[in-house]
Amino acid sequence: MARNSMFSNPKYVLVVVACICFALAVLTTAGILSFGKIDWTNLGLFFGFLSFIV
Repeated sequence: MARNSMFSNPKYVLVVVACICFALAVLTTAGILSFGKIDWTNLGLFFGFLSFIV
């Protein structure tokens, strides 16, 4: 019987993507990274909200 990996669960993937977006938002705000006009905080909130819907 095959075990399911964590990455096969869409909720887990969305939470990981949301955490990455929030980390990029912190690094952008701190001035360590610069990515133009992408609002990483709103993108993180979007993916976090999607993880609760799925």
